[in-house]
Order: sequence, then structure tokens, then C-alpha cells
Amino acid sequence: MSASAEQSDSPQPSGAASAESERRQTDADRRRAGRVSATFAVREADGAHVHLCQAEDIAVGGITIKHARGLSHQPRTEVALRFALPGSHEEIQATGEIVSDSRAGRFRRTGVRFIALRPEHQRLIAAYCRRR
Repeated sequence: MSASAEQSDSPQPSGAASAESERRQTDADRRRAGRVSATFAVREADGAHVHLCQAEDIAVGGITIKHARGLSHQPRTEVALRFALPGSHEEIQATGEIVSDSRAGRFRRTGVRFIALRPEHQRLIAAYCRRR
């Protein structure tokens, strides 16, 4: 029997658990890559509601924001974000997807993955992260 055939005979849960663990590690590595601490205002819209939030960190792939404790989001909720990076007057518009949302003291901390970002805005974020 070949090695690949032996692997396919192994129980699926341990293989799935291993794949899930590897995926989480890869996601964590990608999340840390290029992420820099940042503090600036972010307007977040989820449907008809607009909330003022504060950036905690940012990378080309996403942003972590803090907001009022009473505001929570379900994973995979789509949000529209608008913000200007420190030192810039250009407003960046991005569509994001909530990937995490948890209590953080008197606030909530929400992780957002960018799913739509204009190329010039992506370049602005990348340049900002390199300078930091």
C-alpha cells in the first residue's frame, strides 16, 4: 500500500483537526505580517447605522478597531469603512468582513478583513505600514 493510500485510511477527524490547526496558524501568520499599531478615527457603517470607532492596528489585509461595548458584530458581517491615515488627508474607503469581535475592557475590539479596497488605497496603507 502506498503512503498516500495509508494516509487516506487514517481517521478524518485527526486529519481535519490537523488541517484546521494549520489553517489557523497560517491565518495568524498572515494577520501579523505587516500589521502596525495605529490610532486614528474610523467611520464604520453596517447597513443604515454609522459608528465612530478608533483604529488599533492596520495592515494591507485588514484593520482592528475599538468601539463602544454595546456595539457587537457577528462574524462575516460586511461593513463599510472610511478613514484617513495619520499624516494623510486622503479618505480611504474599504469594504470589510468581520472576522472577530470581543470585549476589551470598556470597549469591544473588532477585527476586519478588507474584501474590497481600491489599489491606490492599498498602496497608501502599504506605504504607511512600511514607514512605521
